[in-house]
Amino acid sequence: MTFLLEPAVGICRFSFCGKGDWRSSRAAKTDGDIIEMRTRTAEHLYAPDRMALRFFLFENFLLPSLKAQTDKNFICLILTSDIMPDIYQKRLKKLCARDPRLEVLISREVTVHEAIWPRLAALNEAAGHPLVQFRIDDDDCLSHDYVQELRGYMTRLGDRLPISYSRSNGLVITNYAADNEICVYQAHLPFNSMGTAIRVHGERTIFSFGHNALHKRFPAIVDNSGLGYISIKIDGHDSEPISMAMPHIRSSHIPAGRDETEVMLSKWFGFLSSGRGSHYDALVGKIAAAATLTHQNQDLTAT
Repeated sequence: MTFLLEPAVGICRFSFCGKGDWRSSRAAKTDGDIIEMRTRTAEHLYAPDRMALRFFLFENFLLPSLKAQTDKNFICLILTSDIMPDIYQKRLKKLCARDPRLEVLISREVTVHEAIWPRLAALNEAAGHPLVQFRIDDDDCLSHDYVQELRGYMTRLGDRLPISYSRSNGLVITNYAADNEICVYQAHLPFNSMGTAIRVHGERTIFSFGHNALHKRFPAIVDNSGLGYISIKIDGHDSEPISMAMPHIRSSHIPAGRDETEVMLSKWFGFLSSGRGSHYDALVGKIAAAATLTHQNQDLTAT
């Protein structure tokens, strides 16, 4: 059965300067709006302090999680823009060159679809039919068995499409300066942005649809087994800060203590630890280091 041999295709936007689903670009509707938005945001997007944080998260969370996958049959497209300064393009290429499964796409296009579709179309053509695609952000982290679980379901489903997929359970880590502490939550978030996937016909990609509504449009698999992701939320993150004061957070997030977090990390995210000391301490150390970069950036902005 050829499906056993077919790769999953991941897509990660790394400081892609164009029309996406971030809050900063949603208001840009026309081609002129998009070009203006792209020009306006590039200075902030590629500021040295911001890029230091993005590379830190990319190198310490997403890349280790991709390297640790138990099922190596995947390709991950790392998408960025041609207006990214050369120094960062070179750094990104050097990092991704260490893993043959990572492909850097540097595009002049202003929409995610136009930037990634030619490569996806070529991969689909080589397979003879659409491959499953999954999305992941550059500051997120997948469990070591994510690709294994995803491909397992897609293999059993054969040529069934369209079909959407979500690994709903994971860890959410927050470190906001206002809280003065790191909080760990076990979250149940079906069709969140971390690892949501789709196999669909036509000239469409995972970014052609809002991830939160995929299960309302297409047949859906909600995989509640184990944990599938770590989501990091610190100051400067594009999404709204979360807290247990919010009803929708109370209904989907459960605070996790040190001991239970240690167990969960050891089962699904052991690659984040160097092998010395606890997994919890290793995670908290990385989050604290990332938050320090963010807080330093805010201090510089305020002065």
